[in-house]
Amino acid sequence: MSDKLQRRLFHIYNVGSLFVFGTKQRVSPLGWLLLGGAFSVGFMCVMYPRDTLFRLFGILVALIIVAFFAALSRRSKVRVRRHMPAYGTVGEILEYTVESSNSGRFNLTNYYLQDLAPDPRPSKELFLNSREPGEELRNAFDRRYLAYRWMWMTRRRLLFKSKPMMGKPLTVGGKASFQMQFSPLRRGVIQMDRMQLILPDPTGVFQRVSVVQQEADTLIVLPKRYTFDGINFHGQSRNQLGGESTSSLAGQSGEFVSLREYRPGDPPKHIHWPSWGKSGKPIIKEYEEIFFPRYGLILDTAVRAEHEDVFEEAISIAATFACSVDTEQALLDLMFVQQGARVHTVGKNVERVDKMLEVLAGLDMESKPDWEELRKMVLSHSDSLTTCFVVLCGWDEQRAQLINRLAASGVQLCVLLVKSGEESVLLDGCREPIVEIEVGRVEAGLSALTGH
Repeated sequence: MSDKLQRRLFHIYNVGSLFVFGTKQRVSPLGWLLLGGAFSVGFMCVMYPRDTLFRLFGILVALIIVAFFAALSRRSKVRVRRHMPAYGTVGEILEYTVESSNSGRFNLTNYYLQDLAPDPRPSKELFLNSREPGEELRNAFDRRYLAYRWMWMTRRRLLFKSKPMMGKPLTVGGKASFQMQFSPLRRGVIQMDRMQLILPDPTGVFQRVSVVQQEADTLIVLPKRYTFDGINFHGQSRNQLGGESTSSLAGQSGEFVSLREYRPGDPPKHIHWPSWGKSGKPIIKEYEEIFFPRYGLILDTAVRAEHEDVFEEAISIAATFACSVDTEQALLDLMFVQQGARVHTVGKNVERVDKMLEVLAGLDMESKPDWEELRKMVLSHSDSLTTCFVVLCGWDEQRAQLINRLAASGVQLCVLLVKSGEESVLLDGCREPIVEIEVGRVEAGLSALTGH
């Protein structure tokens, strides 16, 4: 298919989707029934001229005209303020309070408020360079005109769905509060700035839609997490040097043990002033060092758009693992490629695991990953890692080299490969065991890791 045709199709679908959405917002299901009935009766009047049909057609047309102008005449000015939680989770209902105030010139009744998700239409580049899963199996017409690709992409990019909620009556200058809710469909950072006011006409055929005055809010939708009992990795916090975690010491802190007399070279900040005052001699607080094991979490972001379901499951697995690590007794490094190799660390005296979930919520697929930069960054951290948990979204020579280099550095590895159910992967060039997890059967795959 020529690029010129694909670009034309993109513009047609882009404008057509906007037109269909706007029409659905302004015509109720009853309105569509009435319009369809008027069209059918009008056709019958042409084919079978009868006085009864003409009278019915006139009544329907008159009702449509009256409803249209009644909806057009409805005007109001509303300002809203949301009180939203900082986080939501995929698949869980999110409830929040909305305060509305009437700043218009008329009392307001019979109205609805609805929060709309960010525009799900894909960009031209994304539409032209992506493929719907199974697109090659469609007939020649569908492969040529790409309608199913457009529908698939807009459906996958929709962050949440919401229903209009009826608001409480408002007098001029009056205020009211009520509850709204929706269920996030996808993880991500959502800009809540598209609440609309819906004003139906008295007959319920048409409705006027306008944007309310509002302050933009931000909601972070965290990835879905699975039930997981955790993996029994080596390395626990110790109150003395030695043991299994000594090869990977990180996150040093101190624990108070006893008091003793001052020795030359002791830090002044450890002086115990009350004891010095009682004894007349400088007394020092003695601490014993505690060391924490450090874990690595490597996430594969090099995924094509048609394998987005694999990427989303990989994100959920990484979030599940991050929540299973006791970050009060360990450090956890998340490493990935997103416009260059990056690392994000959580643990005691660093950051809470919530921050890592926020990072995972905002991750996108990387079309041009820099594997060499990722290898260098991971290997630079390998000396300090007790164990490394690797979540892959595919298999090739680059990934095999990464796993083999990590294994050669002496780090304990747990490697997961997320794949579609029908996909068969040939694991060439890897000397480490790899656990394969199918999309849709993640909990079963994770349960097999317990006691690893």
